[in-house]
Amino acid sequence: MDPTVDTTASAIAPNQLLGRLDRSAFTSQHLAIYLLLLAGHFLDGFVINVTGVVLPGVIKGFHLTSGQAGIFSSVLFGGMLVGAATAGVISDRLGRKYPLIVCLLVFSAFSLLAAFAWNYPALLAFRACQGIGLGAEIAIVLPYITEFVPSGKRAPMMTTATAAWLLGLPVAALVGAAIVPSLSWRSMFVVGAIPIVVALTMIWRLPESVRYLLRSGHNARAAVVVDALTGPATVLDPTAVPSVATAATPGSVRKLLSRDYLRYTLAIWLMELCAGAFLYGLATWLPSVLEKRGTSLLSSFAYTGIITAVGVVGSLLAGQLVNRTGRRWVLGGGFLLSGLFCLWWGAAGGTAGVLVLGSLATFFGSGLAGSTLYAYVGELYPTYNRATGLGWAAAWQKAGGLIIPTVIGFVLAAHASGYLFFVLFAVVSVIAGIAALAATFETKGKTVEQIAAEVTARGGSGVDTPIAAGLVPTTER
Repeated sequence: MDPTVDTTASAIAPNQLLGRLDRSAFTSQHLAIYLLLLAGHFLDGFVINVTGVVLPGVIKGFHLTSGQAGIFSSVLFGGMLVGAATAGVISDRLGRKYPLIVCLLVFSAFSLLAAFAWNYPALLAFRACQGIGLGAEIAIVLPYITEFVPSGKRAPMMTTATAAWLLGLPVAALVGAAIVPSLSWRSMFVVGAIPIVVALTMIWRLPESVRYLLRSGHNARAAVVVDALTGPATVLDPTAVPSVATAATPGSVRKLLSRDYLRYTLAIWLMELCAGAFLYGLATWLPSVLEKRGTSLLSSFAYTGIITAVGVVGSLLAGQLVNRTGRRWVLGGGFLLSGLFCLWWGAAGGTAGVLVLGSLATFFGSGLAGSTLYAYVGELYPTYNRATGLGWAAAWQKAGGLIIPTVIGFVLAAHASGYLFFVLFAVVSVIAGIAALAATFETKGKTVEQIAAEVTARGGSGVDTPIAAGLVPTTER
């Protein structure tokens, strides 16, 4: 199902198409597309989290200092920051499908090159380029999911996608435990080339986003996609469905910082910075920290896999919880509880304490709060700026991943107390929790069109609103 030529297959108006899309049951066509997106997103998470698995071997193979190891960990996130910040703007202008496919091909190809890196500088270069594709994928796939699933399924589908991404971390740890001891760290990068298969499948199986097509004026193509997703056309009450405008300029960072969105955008960026520091700092350094505390390398991979797998469970539960309690309290409460458990975790002794407290920290932090954060960002911004908003949010998350591994590397090199490792994660979690409670716009129970209209009404700027543009109210732009 990949319409490339406009057709008159459906004469239903754009607002009718969006109404059908939002009110549709979750069909087998939805499921097939969603599973394909999940596969790519899972592999994105897997390839990112290869870092923690290969790091001990890379240190030994290239005789790296702790500082150099921190740079190796951070260079990936530098590339991801660039990819996330630019891909969102590109996707808002060129669509979701083909930019997403290019992202998968890029990070797969550079994963294969990293497997054959002949020295430390070459490995750094390949990982930086790989990071561009990895960061870009996140910025594109989540807006795509937001725009094609039925409205009532949006939060669960978004948080489940994040769960699939998070699942890449424990799977990377388990695969590493299985193959690294016998095949070396290079084998992990060979496995990281698998997304090429998913990218090729997307070429013929993935449709373009309906909302992007409508905003771009390709109404007939959008109708073909909606017909395939939802079944035979039905006419809805025109007063009960959203309307569509195509006048807004796509992919504008300036709009993210406009009067209407400034407060929410700054809070999102701060939360993402802290969430990235938490998630990527743990993924990168936890196996090595556990090894220094007396755990064998093989066991440190296994413990990391268990602890991070509990974060996946938190993501799966988040989708149902946010539909009941709202985004604000899940975000704020999840981050704050994670911070408290991090402090307790650092003082824990024995295997049971490390596993239980570490699991609780990731359950609330990267699980409940982290997955809800991406769902919230995907809902908050209007279609013309959704990928840009999500891309810049992801870029700030990558900034956290860029900063904290390097900081930890130099902290460990200075022989600071191991407890400081966990204090750092507690602090960033508490900061994120405060930001969530102080500046979150509640999106529970609203369509993305209603959210856009309410944010504009609260901002009171009247700039670029549907009414100001001479368009109908309750407009998704």
